[in-house]
Amino acid sequence: MNHSYLLLFSLVCALTISCKKRGCTDCNAINFVPSANTNDNSCLYNNEEHLGWYQVVDSILEPPSMEWNKDTFDLRITRANCEPNHLTISNYGNLNNRFLGYTFQVECFVSDSSITVLAQNVDTKQVRITNGVFRADSIFFDVEYSNEFGEVFLGKTFGVKK
Repeated sequence: MNHSYLLLFSLVCALTISCKKRGCTDCNAINFVPSANTNDNSCLYNNEEHLGWYQVVDSILEPPSMEWNKDTFDLRITRANCEPNHLTISNYGNLNNRFLGYTFQVECFVSDSSITVLAQNVDTKQVRITNGVFRADSIFFDVEYSNEFGEVFLGKTFGVKK
């Protein structure tokens, strides 16, 4: 009978020790360890230098007048959820709705300094795939989306990190 308790105690100890696997527990890190349950502060990230607030200017050709509309505003670059090479651009095209407290966000893929805004549906807008670049503390990218009526908005955004 004592051997049974010893065996059970040994099994519980082994399971407890094996459950404390250490590693990077942040799914946004390039060295994420899915089986780790204790963060050892070893996480490494891509694109850290691009995160933050940017003051930008954009020029967008807007229907139905087909005139250029120029805006100056802030946008924010953050990490996308659990995608190490993806970032989120908040206030893309200055489409935030301040009255409703709505933040318009698009996801982009970043490789080195190249930006690819991914095709995606956000709210009532269909964002089309476009490209851009980070250069030093600046950002440049094309804007292209259509609204719920099929009207296409085209433009360019550029700015500097705050």
